[in-house]
Order: sequence, then C-alpha cells, then structure tokens
Amino acid sequence: MNIISIRAFALGLALGLQLNLQAASAPETVSTVSFKQGKVLTMKDGKANEPTNVVLVANLALVQTNGTYTVHKGKERQLTEGQVIGADGMLTSPDGSVVPIVDHLFVKGGRVQVVKDGVGTPVAGEFALPDGSKVTADASLRARDGRLTRLLDGQILKLDGTALPVTDTASLQGGKVVLYKDGARLEMRRGQFMAMSDGSRVSGDGYVQKPDGSRVTLREGEIVKLDGATLKR
Repeated sequence: MNIISIRAFALGLALGLQLNLQAASAPETVSTVSFKQGKVLTMKDGKANEPTNVVLVANLALVQTNGTYTVHKGKERQLTEGQVIGADGMLTSPDGSVVPIVDHLFVKGGRVQVVKDGVGTPVAGEFALPDGSKVTADASLRARDGRLTRLLDGQILKLDGTALPVTDTASLQGGKVVLYKDGARLEMRRGQFMAMSDGSRVSGDGYVQKPDGSRVTLREGEIVKLDGATLKR
C-alpha cells in the first residue's frame, strides 16, 4: 500500500470514527418528558422509560437526567415534581397551569410580562416586535400602521410576534374543582358553572360539559385541557 493509499485509509477511518461519535452523542428525540419522584421519564411505545442520557423534547428543550433543561441554549432550569414538557413545547404543572417553554410575552391582570428562561418581568413602557409593532405595558398591541388591538388576559405572544395557543384547564385538587382560565387560577364552588372559551362549561360539582353535549368527569389529580382565547394577528 503506497503512502497516498495509507493517508486516504487513515482519513476515512478518522471520518468514520467522528461520525460514530457524533451519532452516539446526539440526544434522543422524545415526544414528552415528565419528572416524577426525582426521575426524568419519557414515553416510548406506551411505556414510561428513564433515559440514561440527555434527551431532546419538542425540538426545543435539552433535558438532562437530573431534570435540568435548557431551551435554545438559554439559562438552565429545573423541572419540579409532576411537571411535563409536551410535544407542543408547553410546560404543564400539577396545579393546572400550562405555559410555553420558549421566551414569550404574557398578559395577566391587564399587564404584560416578558418571560425569559421561565422568569417573568413586567414590561416597562413598550416592547418592540421584529415586524415594527409594539406591545405596551397596559396590554395594547400597536401595529406599524397605528392600528390598536387590545390584548386579553391569558394571551401569549412569542418574542417574534407570533401568537401562541392558550390552554385553559380544569382539574380536581383536594376534592375542589380548580380552573386555569385566561391565565388566572380559580376555585369553584359546588353548584357553580363557568363558561370556557371553547364553548365548554365546567361545573363545580366535578365535571366538564363539552360543546357537543358529552361530559367528562374530573378525577383527582388529572388535568383536562381546553382551548383558550387566542389572539389572531
């Protein structure tokens, strides 16, 4: 074998080893990640599995085996007991709250917060979006042409201005019906009904009446997700 052949062989061997190492180190892509009893669990073929290496969920979050995760190389965050990151990039907590893991703008109590790496800060003055529109601290969206749109509680915008779907929830916690509606937590009384954005009605007696007339009985600790009011841009 001549020198050129030896060099070509060595180069091919090195390239093959590099590709194998890259394949071995690439994180496994999973649909959901949950954190229970201090363990990260993923679902595969309908069964819960405990990964032995970092996993990628929703093509957004890299999750370590200890429950810490990062989104788009942002600051490290920690999953807490019972939290789930879904394939839609939303973080569901046991209290019924559902929030995006990406940085976003969120309206609560008529005021706007900018949420970065999971931490919310009130907007001071105006927040400029890439398309030239601006979101004001008091929840108005001013387009480049001057048109004003009033943002409603619970509505969510990505930092590029894209509207994200809002998820309301109903759950049974300690025997009480708890709602997350328009970003606010509500405890319902027996005999009380609440109309939801998707046309459902939630009863304080422990069930959800869907628009088609079907009924879902709430069970302790389970979360029923409902479509919330979404901004159309």
